[in-house]
Amino acid sequence: MPEVQLVRCDDRVQLMRGFSFKGDPRIADWQRTKLRVFCSALDGNVVHLANDLGLKVFEEDLLPYERGFLEKAPSLGSQSGWVVRINRRDRPETQKFTIAHEVGHFVLHGARLEGLDALDGRVNRSTEGSLDPFSYLEDRDRVMESEANSFAAALLMPKNLFEPAFNRLSGDVDAIARLFAVSDSAVGRRLRELGLR
Repeated sequence: MPEVQLVRCDDRVQLMRGFSFKGDPRIADWQRTKLRVFCSALDGNVVHLANDLGLKVFEEDLLPYERGFLEKAPSLGSQSGWVVRINRRDRPETQKFTIAHEVGHFVLHGARLEGLDALDGRVNRSTEGSLDPFSYLEDRDRVMESEANSFAAALLMPKNLFEPAFNRLSGDVDAIARLFAVSDSAVGRRLRELGLR
């Protein structure tokens, strides 16, 4: 079972995991194999990984605050019947993390996908039907979002590659972000998860 620690942030307790693909029972063996191969080198293409796991990825003109989401779309020809939609206006580093995040939902939260047409934990509809992009549907969605973020960080910055890079680059966040082609904030998250900051 992945190590769980509670972190106080903005006077709210959030669940953070030092995520391990090895020990999570929600990950099928065939998925674990694909994840292990992806995490063995820096040059992995997250879109190809998503395809290998049964997802197709599409860039779309989403609202400015939307990063992306999973959508059931069997007519679009993905092996699983699910697609990832990402915001075409986002920076490549942000898109990469978003894809990895949505792959995390797909792999970890498959049971939650049953009966849904889309999974976007940050959108809540008020009683008037308007969108509130800054709230979650339920508390469990908050946990799922945290898990998907930890999954994405572990996927894009695997511990076996991240810690040696951190040491070799003397903890230079900008250099680490460039090496892994992620944002500085993603590196910061990974540093905290691994106890390096």
